[in-house]
Amino acid sequence: MHKAIEDALHQDFNRWSELVDRAAHADNEVEREKPALAAAELEMKWTSIATEVWTTLHDQWCERIDRTRASVKSEYALL
Repeated sequence: MHKAIEDALHQDFNRWSELVDRAAHADNEVEREKPALAAAELEMKWTSIATEVWTTLHDQWCERIDRTRASVKSEYALL
């Protein structure tokens, strides 16, 4: 994972922790709603980033497997 993404996720996690803490200690539903919604938005952002990273890694893995298969086939063709 790129360092910038990792740093951003750490910052988001710290922010998420603060939001969850504020929501948990709110005196009423009105005060609880705003930080709870913001925390949920951060969770959706993390899910989106994780999906993008996984897709990228999967695509890279597939490309590597395809290259390996092509290399093995060409070596067998030489036999």
